[in-house]
Amino acid sequence: MKTFKTLSTTALLLAASTTYAASEAEIPTTSVTESTVAATPTADMVIIRVNGESITQGEIDSMVKMGLQQFQARGQAVPPEMQSMFLKQAEENLITQKLISAEVAKSEILISEESVDSTLKQIEGSVPNGMTLEAALSAQGMSLEELKDNIKADLAARELFETNTDAIEEATETDAQAFYDDNSQQFAKPENAAASHILLAFDEGEDDEAKAVKKAQLEGIRAEIIAEKTTFEDAAKAHSGCPSGAQGGSLGEFGRGQMVPEFETAVFDQEINSVGEVIETSFGYHIIKVTNRNEGGTTAFDEVKEQIIAYLNQTAQDEAIGAYIKTLRDGATIERAEATPAS
Repeated sequence: MKTFKTLSTTALLLAASTTYAASEAEIPTTSVTESTVAATPTADMVIIRVNGESITQGEIDSMVKMGLQQFQARGQAVPPEMQSMFLKQAEENLITQKLISAEVAKSEILISEESVDSTLKQIEGSVPNGMTLEAALSAQGMSLEELKDNIKADLAARELFETNTDAIEEATETDAQAFYDDNSQQFAKPENAAASHILLAFDEGEDDEAKAVKKAQLEGIRAEIIAEKTTFEDAAKAHSGCPSGAQGGSLGEFGRGQMVPEFETAVFDQEINSVGEVIETSFGYHIIKVTNRNEGGTTAFDEVKEQIIAYLNQTAQDEAIGAYIKTLRDGATIERAEATPAS
């Protein structure tokens, strides 16, 4: 059974362009003069032609800008060396976009406004609470009208792919089991623990006598907790020198290798819900309360079966799309044009 979910334009283009880019094919250059290379192209200059259809510098710049904004919206800085990667990917995406658009037009595929609105409502439902769709789009450098155009293009492309690719069989539980068995390392669960602590931190240059006073103070706090004169959480808020004190000392969950050795040893050896003896690390003196501990192991097949099936189906779909678009690229005339204004 062939199934194609609605794809974002970015996902569509990446799936197709990645397959093609693996061959590292260069776009042929035609009629590029020395003066043309030296000049900075303007927005209306044609940079690439795809079966005679023009791609301008302005289109490339817009796609690069959108890619950069989406990258930065995730809180990630864009290293200078990635600029050329964004430029290359924008060109590849636009080439693929031109080929898909031409095939959609040739196939006379029409998408109704009702279908676009239905998809738009699904997207609106996924916007985080307290944020409007327009604000979410703005953060990624996209307008509502551009999103609607993308949705229409996505739906048309899905219909095109359904018509022009071989049938894709749904992955079965047997397929999922085989993948699970062959990739068992991917389903390993590392040992982890959840713990809280109270820290009396060392001051710079503090001598042994001052440290001994702090250790005695922390032992007194521990005794009060054990005697139930106070709770661990209240004691952490009152005394801990760690920012976690505001959360009752909670450090959340963490695995082996994430804490200093002395702290890790105490956490993974200590009884759950007990308040351990005072320990010393480079940060100071701590008392620790372990609230949960998972011994690790391997995630059971039944827990990940549906995820594996979804992954296998998506992979098969991506491969089918990539193969189809590669045939479009192989049969197309794609050339880097002389940088002249679009007519």
